[in-house]
Amino acid sequence: MKKERILAVLLLAALALLAARALFGWPTDHEDIIPVEVDVTQPFYPVYFGSLDNGLLEPEFHQGSGTIEQVLADLLAGPKLQHLVGVLPVDTAVLGYRQAGGTLYINFSHHLVSNHPGGSTGEILTVYGIVNSLTDIAGVERVQILVENQIIETLAGHLNLQRALVKDHSALGSSVL
Repeated sequence: MKKERILAVLLLAALALLAARALFGWPTDHEDIIPVEVDVTQPFYPVYFGSLDNGLLEPEFHQGSGTIEQVLADLLAGPKLQHLVGVLPVDTAVLGYRQAGGTLYINFSHHLVSNHPGGSTGEILTVYGIVNSLTDIAGVERVQILVENQIIETLAGHLNLQRALVKDHSALGSSVL
């Protein structure tokens, strides 16, 4: 009987704590708060980078209309937010691009492959960081990744890059959808 009372008191205390947290919120570390610098009344666009928190893609929002040139420049420059990491290997350059219908062909330097760190997660972040960022542009439905003007089989042995790819939400964390 005494054990049941103790258990009931603990259960009531836990419920009271949960109710208080629901009303007043969980405590946060103010160092983790990132100021938002996007004016939502003006155009803005996402560029996808890797998250250090969960190893998934996360959008970083940039002010403007998000042209192909601008999105590519943003991918090359890397993220501004500290908890994100770039998806393109060091020294990677964009050699050019062209669009045919809804397919955007992006030609990268050999560094996209030769400097890639490898691994399935790394390859997914690189490929879908590129594809998801560019398919948010009006008129771009698919992205074909080229290296030195050639269609390649794969970057690191895990994804088939011999065809144009469409946006894939599975690499995004649920907290950012």
